Amino acid sequence: AKLVGHFRYYGVTDNSNGIHTFGYCVRRKLFEILNRRSQKKSLTWEGFAKLTDRFPLAKARIYVNIYG
Repeated sequence: AKLVGHFRYYGVTDNSNGIHTFGYCVRRKLFEILNRRSQKKSLTWEGFAKLTDRFPLAKARIYVNIYG
């Protein structure tokens, strides 16, 4: 819900690079947080991809076109 709210607020024309970068940073931080659950690195990027396929995060997209 927080991610969707951020994309809806900042998802205006000409800000697509910013919201895509923010979405990538959120995914990377979530990967780091899930990896801290044990003493060893238990989650790989492939495992994280399977996890996000099962429980998808919101996609970054433009919600408001300010030119039309």
